[in-house]
This record gives sequence, structure tokens and C-alpha cells, in this order.
Amino acid sequence: MTRAIVSHPSKQGNMYRIPAGAALCGFETVFLTGYYWRGPGAPMRLLRKVHPPAADRLTGLLARRRLPDLDPDCVRRISGPVPELLYRFAGYPAGNWAHDRLAALWLAAHVARGTRGIFHGFQESCARSLAAARSRGLAAILEITLPPSTNALVAAEHRRIGIPPEPADPSPAFLQELGRADYVVAQSRFSARSAIEFGVEPGRIFQVPLGVDAERFRPADSPAAGRPFRALFTGQMSIRKGVHHLLEAWASVARGDDELLFAGYPREPYVVELVGRSQARQRYLGFVPHDRLQEVYRQADIFVFPSLAEGGVYVIYEALACGLPCVVSENAGSAVRDGVEGFVVPVGDVERLADRIRRLRDDEPLRRRMSLAARARAERFSWREFYRRVGLLYSDVLGRGGASAV
Repeated sequence: MTRAIVSHPSKQGNMYRIPAGAALCGFETVFLTGYYWRGPGAPMRLLRKVHPPAADRLTGLLARRRLPDLDPDCVRRISGPVPELLYRFAGYPAGNWAHDRLAALWLAAHVARGTRGIFHGFQESCARSLAAARSRGLAAILEITLPPSTNALVAAEHRRIGIPPEPADPSPAFLQELGRADYVVAQSRFSARSAIEFGVEPGRIFQVPLGVDAERFRPADSPAAGRPFRALFTGQMSIRKGVHHLLEAWASVARGDDELLFAGYPREPYVVELVGRSQARQRYLGFVPHDRLQEVYRQADIFVFPSLAEGGVYVIYEALACGLPCVVSENAGSAVRDGVEGFVVPVGDVERLADRIRRLRDDEPLRRRMSLAARARAERFSWREFYRRVGLLYSDVLGRGGASAV
């Protein structure tokens, strides 16, 4: 049986889904990670006897570190809680470096030279392990989670609006990974184009979209009557996410009781100041736990996400699954097709952004058509379909195929 080794230090996005998909597609799968919960053991059973409410709360927290589709026997907790402790106290580079070094040591100790298989690592956490995997004979895959052109785009926007720019270049670790990987996985067309700009040959790029739980994220059972029109933004309220463009567009669109919902907090000083000055009607829901996000989507009529740069965007897939027409930027389009499930607008084009929001607000039949199309589109990105795509990706790589649109 062909080996598939997936390596990621923490719980993030679809990371547990990739080894699950590999195993379900027949690969001998190992998942190298930090902390992963294998289910209740003796300490949890004791806590449940002593204090059931505390056991319930802890079980709810730990359940996020477990995926029923993933066989726990596939999991190797090589770095335990170390990466996430380092994230908190020393920053992400330190945590990723620690996991990467341990993954490289694990590969050297447990994979014989000449092994046929796959190693799948993730941006900025696999520079050493990619090299170690290739030395054992594995095909080395790097998945891009944030395109390499992101920093330059954000730095340029900072200069445009008159605030100190952040570094414009990708991290040295990321650049090293791009050079060491046999193949690159891009989660969107923009991410693939960005990789090409940084020297990755098109024939080494596989475009693999994200997935969504289409059972949990579904439209409301019945349309809400008598409430105002609502647009929704979900995620980090930052310049990179284009929140300043959205606030400007909304100020020119909103009328009467129209409401803009934000599921998230403004943290950057520039965005905090904009929020404080805004006169248009908006409501801030703060942090919403992921297991309650579907309730937020069902409160809205459309979803807006005008980001400057993204790899893949889970919240767009979730919004589509909930039947929300989406207005998104070209660099965050993910699965949205312009004029079908919503509108795709140029990055930073506030006038176009405002126009598309206005059209959806004012044209209810259009909104209904796009809502049905959004739900149908999302059903093509179920987790079952994602697992199939993982199997196709690995089979293509092992066959040394070219670029793939799996």
C-alpha cells in the first residue's frame, strides 16, 4: 500500500480532512501533528463522575481536536502542545519551526529510503521536512494557505492609505519551501497565479478547492419576514480582508433599516478608527464560535468578502452552502462565479462593490435566483467530494502528472 504522510502542527481549517481523505482513498496514512484528542480516557471518566458539567465543557472543547472521519490510529502526536504554546508566547514562526524539525526527525527515523509515497506539508511549517521527505524518496507536496504575493499587496495598500507598511516579501521559510517542493497545492486560482509569479512552474501546481459541511451549513427553513435587508461579513476585521473598502461601500449603499453584520472584531488601529467614524447602520457580533456560525449566516441576505488576498476562504463556502449570494473580490473568489452565485469585483474597487451590493438589495428575484445557485454550487464541495479530490491529487502526483484541475 502506498504511503501518504501529512504534516501540520495544529488544528486549522481542513487539516484533519486531508489525512482522512487520504485514508478513505486507500493510502497507508500517517498524520504528523501536535495535540489531537483520541477520545475520553480514564481522567475524563473520573472527571465525569466528580463534576459532570466540567466534563461536558471540556469534552466540547476537546472534540474540536478530533474528526470522526479520521482513524485515530493514523495520528502521530509528534510535537504535542509545543507549537501552540510557542504560538502564544514566541509567535507562529517558532511554533512552526519546532514542528517542522520534529517532523523531519520522524521521517528520518520511520521512512526507509526508496519508499513510494507522498509527503504533504503546509506553508511555513515544512521546510526541513520537505527536504527529509525527498531524501527518503517521497513526492513532496507544499500546500499554500496564503499566497506569496499577499505581503506585497497588503504593504502597497498600507502605503496608499498612509500607514506604515508591513514587510512586502514572503518569509524566508516560505520561499525555501517553494523551492524544495516537487508540487504545490493552491486552494484557488489567485493562489495558483501567485505561486507562478514566485517562480513555480505551472506544471507543478495542483488547484484543489476547499470543502464544506453542506449538511450543517444550509439555508434557513423559511425566509425571514419583516426584517431589514442584511449584508454579512465574517472573519478577521482587517485591512487585508478589505473591511475598509466594505465600510466605505456600505456608507454609500445603506438606507433606512439596512444593516451590515460583522462576525468578528476590529483590531487594527486604522480599522478601529474607521468603525468609530462610520455613520451607516452596522452591528458587531464579536467572535462567534464555529459551531454557531450557521445561525449567523441564516440571519443575512447576502455575504460580502472584499479581501485583498486569500488562499482559500472557508467562510465563502459556508455562506454559499447557506444559500447566500456572495459579493467577493477577484483575489478571494473561491467558488463564486460572477453573475451566477453572486458577483466578483476587482480588488479595491469600492464603486463596483457598492453597485453589486445595491443590485442584490434592490432586486429580490435576482437575489432568490442566486441563492438557489449558491446552495447548488456548495453541494459540489461537500467533504465527501473533497476526500475524492485528495485521492485524485495523490494519484496524479504519484503518476508524475502535470498541472491538474482536480
